[in-house]
Amino acid sequence: MKTICLDVHSDWSQLVAADPNGVVFLETQVETRPEPLRRLIGGIPGPKRVLFEEGPLSALIHDALDGIVQEIVSCDSTRNALIARAEDSNDARDARRLITLDRAGAVHPVYIPHEPYRTLRSLLSHDRELAKTINGVKNRIKALFRREGISARGVGVFKPDGRKTATEQIGSPAMQWQLKSLYDQLNLLTRQRQRAHRLSARQGRGLPVVKRLQSTPGVGPITAQTLVAWIVTPQRFKSRSALASYAGLGIGQGFTNWRPVGHARASKRGQRAVKRVLFLAANAAIKGSNALARRYRARLAAGWPHRKAMRDIARKILLISQALWISGKEYQDDQVNVPDTPGQAE
Repeated sequence: MKTICLDVHSDWSQLVAADPNGVVFLETQVETRPEPLRRLIGGIPGPKRVLFEEGPLSALIHDALDGIVQEIVSCDSTRNALIARAEDSNDARDARRLITLDRAGAVHPVYIPHEPYRTLRSLLSHDRELAKTINGVKNRIKALFRREGISARGVGVFKPDGRKTATEQIGSPAMQWQLKSLYDQLNLLTRQRQRAHRLSARQGRGLPVVKRLQSTPGVGPITAQTLVAWIVTPQRFKSRSALASYAGLGIGQGFTNWRPVGHARASKRGQRAVKRVLFLAANAAIKGSNALARRYRARLAAGWPHRKAMRDIARKILLISQALWISGKEYQDDQVNVPDTPGQAE
């Protein structure tokens, strides 16, 4: 099968095509638009596969070439050291080096979801950025009160009545205007986030699993939407450990001479958005009256530190979600394993 590698840029992309033996027979530039890509790559005879590094244009290229090539591979650029650390890097060399990595079996594919998952991912990411911006504005409001030597505790400076009371304590008209400007920003961002929630909920209505996942303790609409948007389908993971690793809940363990080196440790890899909502769900679940909360308390009684116990609950929520996803059933509290004695394994 012929291999076609692209070094993708916003306007033009470098294309290098090689035969099954790795011999390059075509090097050229192509516009990074669907029609030129389909026309050039579709015109290369015989079965072929296309490789490119993951980036903002990956979905566009995937959709443009879907159906005219046998395989489309988006590569994890963070693991392509041959390209990233090359001192003589340029477009043509990078595309050729991608062929070398592919022939060496050193390419790590990145999954490209289809709609409506892409839109849902984008909305959830935008909601997260809005939340961080809102927190930034709130911090600036509190900082303004501190600069004026005014205590905002107990006043409720983010509520309508508290805003008026707090503003009256500031004597400077200039500072009053600045505070009003910050409140206007807060109002706008809050409305925008509410709109983002409505749109993501609308996207999630077409995915029945979103509602089913919310039957799990601690899992709300945003958590369920995030799990569905990034996981897409649990069947694409070969094992539960692979799914946990993707969610950032895997265990890192080095080996040498077929023996473990050091202690097993929590992995720092994985999809951060999924990991974040799973820990939020775990924090909510342990405050309720359910099997997950009892499991958490049993872990603490067995001598587990809080962080490790929370990680266990987050991983359990992930695996429960996988089971609900595949079975089509809703959460059943009596199906969750709770250790009866300290230290009992799952």
